[in-house]
Amino acid sequence: MQLIEDLELLARIRSEKTTEILAKALEIGIAKMKREAIIGQYLKGEIEREEAIKMVGFDLVILAERQKEAVLEDIEWGLHG
Repeated sequence: MQLIEDLELLARIRSEKTTEILAKALEIGIAKMKREAIIGQYLKGEIEREEAIKMVGFDLVILAERQKEAVLEDIEWGLHG
């Protein structure tokens, strides 16, 4: 299974136990999922901008706003040329 092979490869490269790699991967994954969920809440208007900034930082909120604006511009261009 590829996941197990990747885990073993990382353990060898980093000279760490597979359990340590799994724990770090879980920590990183949960943190990423939390950031994405918070940004999603902000973009849907479920939380205020200031709250999102406090929770994930100014840079991520700005990035999300710019990405949303770019997508909306692409949609507008696609609909109206």
